[in-house]
Amino acid sequence: MSKPATFGERLREIRKSRNLTQRDLAEKVAARLKADDRRGFDFTYLSKIENDKTPPPSVAAILQLARILETDADELIALAGKVPPEFGETLKGSEAARIFYRSALNAALTEEDWKSLLHELIQRTKVRGDYKKPGN
Repeated sequence: MSKPATFGERLREIRKSRNLTQRDLAEKVAARLKADDRRGFDFTYLSKIENDKTPPPSVAAILQLARILETDADELIALAGKVPPEFGETLKGSEAARIFYRSALNAALTEEDWKSLLHELIQRTKVRGDYKKPGN
């Protein structure tokens, strides 16, 4: 079994597959973050991230990286060990969601258990007509 990629390794792999230099990607992320009144993002910082010399960036920066690279934001957020903002909002606003999540963690579910729950959820939302495939 191979070792899972780190956030930095995966980010580098995706960036190279899009034929972007670190400078190109960092400038695009910086421009988007600046538009949202957030801190800068330069290629030296990106280099440190890709080489696992510094922890992954903020969720806001990861979301911009995913948009520019046209890749799955949830994958990058998970590799960073972070939580998508809407997860926190859901848990904050729903006691049932908190209980469900805690119960699932306490049940020590296997990957097959998670897949079975996902299948059930997809079936229920399809019946209601509001199924949305996860993604960007």
